[in-house]
Amino acid sequence: MGTKKASLLLGISRQRLLVLLAQGRVKGAKKNGRFWEIPVSSSGMPVITPARRGPKGIWHKQETSVPQMIHVNQHNIKGNIGKPPEELEPVVSLKHGKRNDYGYELYISGPCYIVYQPYEPAPCGAHLWINTYYPVQFIDTEFNLNPATARQPSKKLYI
Repeated sequence: MGTKKASLLLGISRQRLLVLLAQGRVKGAKKNGRFWEIPVSSSGMPVITPARRGPKGIWHKQETSVPQMIHVNQHNIKGNIGKPPEELEPVVSLKHGKRNDYGYELYISGPCYIVYQPYEPAPCGAHLWINTYYPVQFIDTEFNLNPATARQPSKKLYI
C-alpha cells in the first residue's frame, strides 16, 4: 500500500509516516522510485517497530471498518420553518453503528468524504451524506439565538 492509505490506517499524518519510513521503522517497507511500498501484516496494518527512547506510539491498533455517517436532515430543516427557537428540531445527525446523535453544528477532526447514491440510499433513506473514520464532535446540541449566551465561532476549529 502507499503512504496515504497507511497513514490513514495508522491514524498519523503522512509526514510522520515519511519520518518513520526514513528512520527504517516500518517493517518491510521499500522505496520504488519516488514512492514507498508498505507491506501489511496479517491484521491488515503496517508494522511499526518501536523506538528505543521517548513515549510509546499511540497510533490505532485496529482499522475502523465502518465509517461514521453524518446526515443533514432535510425533513427537519423544512419542518423548522416558522417555529420559535425553543421548538426547533436538530438538523444534523451522526450515525455510527446503532447509535444516533443529533445536533445543530459539529466538527470533524480529520479527512471525510461526501457520498451521493441516488439509486442505493442509506438505511435511513438519505441519498447524500458525509462519511469519516475520524472523531466527530458536536459543538452545538441546543439551538441558542441569544447573542449574550450563544457560542461564538472559534477560529481554531476552522483552520
